[in-house]
Amino acid sequence: MISIEEYLQETPKKMNEIIEKSEALFAKIKTENIDHIYLTGSGTSYHSALQMAPQMQKILQIEVTAVYPFMITESTFLGNTQNTLVVGISQGGSSYSTYNAMKLAKSKGCITASMAGETEAFIDEMADYILTVYCGPEKAGAKTKGFYCTKLNLLLMALYIGLEQGTVSLDNFDKQIKFVKDTAKQFDGVYNQSLQWITANQEQLVHAKEIRITGPATLYGDVLESALKLLETMRCPVSGYEFEEFIHGIYNAINEDSMVFILDNGEEQRSTKMKEVLSEWSDHIFLITTYESDKADLVLPAASEPSFATFTSIILFQLICAKIPQLRGVDPSVPKDPQFHMKLGSKKFNH
Repeated sequence: MISIEEYLQETPKKMNEIIEKSEALFAKIKTENIDHIYLTGSGTSYHSALQMAPQMQKILQIEVTAVYPFMITESTFLGNTQNTLVVGISQGGSSYSTYNAMKLAKSKGCITASMAGETEAFIDEMADYILTVYCGPEKAGAKTKGFYCTKLNLLLMALYIGLEQGTVSLDNFDKQIKFVKDTAKQFDGVYNQSLQWITANQEQLVHAKEIRITGPATLYGDVLESALKLLETMRCPVSGYEFEEFIHGIYNAINEDSMVFILDNGEEQRSTKMKEVLSEWSDHIFLITTYESDKADLVLPAASEPSFATFTSIILFQLICAKIPQLRGVDPSVPKDPQFHMKLGSKKFNH
């Protein structure tokens, strides 16, 4: 089986391939008159939607809402829905919950689209528009490259619709594409820096008993995805919180066994103070920044445009997932129960 690291290393190439295929992929959907977009999926798919929804909303100047499939019910779609787009996201493409959410949306008169990481996916059956995420197969249980590629697909969809409908100028469109390509070029540098840091801190990471991750609102989807990946592979208690939410109560649970990662892209002035306070209770408090700071444990390269940091910001955590679990006696590429979804009936196929 291909390892998490190998899939991660494919990411920059796949991102550029997705850009190359994007004009044809979004040629039809960009002509739709859309006044509201729902993005729905579970786990990593939901986190990609949550991370990109604010950026898409800014581009399109319409409401873009990320929701779990279970949140789409009979009462979700009120009034005229003919201009409402519901995008079902599932990397393996076989999620029953996403399929059923799309089916309900379709029955209410919504436009539907699918974003699966594979062609001829189950959820495509419910789609008016099939918007495949061309990231290639990813058979490891903990998905990594698919997260970046799905976020990119969502961004590109917004840019093409915006260009067609006049909320994005051609100049701005070209700039956004350049920002993505520039950020993709940073991927290997962030990867190597993260790998060095993991090696230097291997002993602490191997013996982690519980992990918390916190970061600014603009990285909330990435914070949740980092927590999910660590939970899947480290198999110890892990949770992720937006910075302000962490302050409102979560800090009470920090003790000598706690490991806390504080992400800061320059938006949260209290990050350094947070590290100082939490370090009174634990020796495992790490500040990760994209700006120079003598208090930071790791400084990663800043993206050429802040909102594009999402395409490199969690490489560190994905690499922890790839390297450290093996030292804890866990194969991170294999789920604890490979037949779990078949047993629970949550997916049509065992992707």
